[in-house]
Amino acid sequence: MTSLIQLNKKDALDIVKIHSIAFPRFFLTELGKDVLHVFYAALIQDKSTIVWGLKNDEQLVGFFVASTTPSGLYTRIFQRHFFSFFIPLTISFLKNIRLVRRMITSIISSRSFVLPSEYPVSLLSICVCPSFSGKGFGKLLLGKLEEELILQQLKGYYLTTDNENNDATNHFYLSYGFKLFDVFLQGKRRMNIYIKDLK
Repeated sequence: MTSLIQLNKKDALDIVKIHSIAFPRFFLTELGKDVLHVFYAALIQDKSTIVWGLKNDEQLVGFFVASTTPSGLYTRIFQRHFFSFFIPLTISFLKNIRLVRRMITSIISSRSFVLPSEYPVSLLSICVCPSFSGKGFGKLLLGKLEEELILQQLKGYYLTTDNENNDATNHFYLSYGFKLFDVFLQGKRRMNIYIKDLK
């Protein structure tokens, strides 16, 4: 039996487990589980975020995080939770110094595109445990997000994802009604920006 639930800070560890399995080579994952835990706990506590999960037989198998005020979000949560980030980030950087450059690149590139004002909301992360893929859980999560945005009278939202070697994900968004708005560079990575209108 599946159920959608609103997540809170105590669910951050379960979110990290799913993220780590689903995105093994992503930058955030390489920073380590301790950094991920602080990151998701901080996101959940920000007033701009909408965070829901999907449970299957009481096990969390998917989640999404969206922000209604994405501009300055990462700076905002880092400043508010500086001391929580400091030790795990320092350990990660000492283990792998190239992660510092990747973080700087990510921060700079996040400001390198401009969207129309009717798409103020960013879908920051959506993830379903790979062992539960193909069951329509991703669409259930997106449906819940859109329901929440419509309740807030918001007209549209956007997301970014890899342009290359990511065919299944790009096809998923296109099949769900997203439109490709633009492509930008995040360091050497080509990233797609998708937009979705809410009616």
